[in-house]
Amino acid sequence: MKEIKKLLNEADISVYDSNKKLIFTDIQPSSENKHYLDQLIRSQKEKITWQKKGRQYMDVKYPFHDKKFYIIGSAVDVTGNAHIADFKKDVIIISIIIIFVIGFIFSYYTLKPLKDIIIQIKDISEHNLNKRLIVPKAKDEIYELTETFNSTFNRLEKSFNNHRQFVTTISHEFRTPLSTLIAELELAKELNVTLEDYKTSIENALQDANQVSHLSTALLDFARASYDVSQITFVALRLDEILVDSKITLCQKNPNYNVGINYMDDLANEDESNYDLSGNPYLLQIAFLNLMENACKYSQDKSCNVEIEVRNSSLEIRFIDHGIGISEKDQLKIFDLFYRGANKNYDQGNGIGLSIVQRIIEIHHGTISLESQEGKGSIFKIQFPKN
Repeated sequence: MKEIKKLLNEADISVYDSNKKLIFTDIQPSSENKHYLDQLIRSQKEKITWQKKGRQYMDVKYPFHDKKFYIIGSAVDVTGNAHIADFKKDVIIISIIIIFVIGFIFSYYTLKPLKDIIIQIKDISEHNLNKRLIVPKAKDEIYELTETFNSTFNRLEKSFNNHRQFVTTISHEFRTPLSTLIAELELAKELNVTLEDYKTSIENALQDANQVSHLSTALLDFARASYDVSQITFVALRLDEILVDSKITLCQKNPNYNVGINYMDDLANEDESNYDLSGNPYLLQIAFLNLMENACKYSQDKSCNVEIEVRNSSLEIRFIDHGIGISEKDQLKIFDLFYRGANKNYDQGNGIGLSIVQRIIEIHHGTISLESQEGKGSIFKIQFPKN
């Protein structure tokens, strides 16, 4: 009964005659009643409705005994508002559930390719670096991510293989001279009798020790040339000055070697900046020194002719010798680490120098190429892009 009384108490009625005189009301009528009453009188409608501050109003024409009366009623639709409020709550709850379900499904299918990638990556280790991620057909962001991971794994696999090969080859290369050195010393200890025997053993041991020293120095240079480029210091320098320094170092080490440096244009006198380059002087000197030494080592006249030339977009340096040359078969692998071709019997070496040279040239964004004929000589050509 309280709820019904509440609903009834929420309603009020006002009655006006044709002269707009209030003849009945159960509450104090609103000042706006006459405004809407004028609208109803002027219009041809039988009723008009409006709403204000949660109350619903209705103005109705009511003829009675040839007279016109106007009834204005207003009420608050408590029950309707309650139903609307409940409906809003239901809509909100249902909307939240639908959004959650849609979001879950969307996130599942969106993140599923990433979860698949994570599972595949976890399955790749140092023991199976040859495995690669499955590349999706659609060329989207997942495709780019997969390609990036595969590219990274390619580099890692290459690095691991190089490291494994490097360690294996080092152990082999060091084992030979060290074994010879140990054997020589053991023989000297057990068999040598005269002073001449001891001198011969010492000379042989010293030769083996020098070989180990040269090998360790070459490996150290290769390690330095294999640093991350971001860890190498680059400074402004002149290539021709580095060539001269390399020549002086080589000739001091081997006085019987002859190295000539020739400018193939007149730009040296016109503009010395044509030979400027941003690079690491220590590494470049190692590269030039190796090429000069190889040219002199494998030439009967022990000479190397170096030509430097400025081109439109590059600086070109040619290391020319008239030595034994390199076969076409050996040219394909001449820059491989520890590779020695048919000339390995001509003079001692460890097969590291040209690998170091190639790596140093690559660090400086240059290229190196080889032209050679057996019995006629070789030309190592280096090109650096001009700054």
